[in-house]
Amino acid sequence: QDLEQLYDIWLKSQKPEKGDDTAAQANKENGKQIHMPTDYAEVTVDFHCWMCGKNCNSEKQWQGHISSEKHKEKVFHTEDDQNCWQYRFPTGCFSICDRYMAGTCTEGNNCKFAHGNAELHEWEERRQVLRMKLSKARKDHLIAPSDNDFGKYSFLFKGLD
Repeated sequence: QDLEQLYDIWLKSQKPEKGDDTAAQANKENGKQIHMPTDYAEVTVDFHCWMCGKNCNSEKQWQGHISSEKHKEKVFHTEDDQNCWQYRFPTGCFSICDRYMAGTCTEGNNCKFAHGNAELHEWEERRQVLRMKLSKARKDHLIAPSDNDFGKYSFLFKGLD
């Protein structure tokens, strides 16, 4: 009822155009309103991904969504990630580069090993954060329990039970 009143106020504030639907206006003035079956239908969504804002109508469609690369990327990546980390993304080799420590590493950002204790420490923190994100996604049924293919993030979960 409040929405109808708000809509009526909005309609009155609009300038009437020549091609207005006069039948709809006549029904409003007579106090009659056309009710559609969808006005009373319950909004039910069996499968809703709160991360992506996607609704799925079937189990098959849901499984397709939660196994998609785009969805999996959202599980692990948030907008804040770029602001809270100082160093490059972990590579999977959670140890310090011996060549870097000796001052002879020529690979720079392409090196698989951490360049210093601070970077190694951040990599370990990031791995923990990503593991927590995965755990929450599994708990919320946003990742299939048997799904272990996470693309560039897969190396972070080797050795987990």
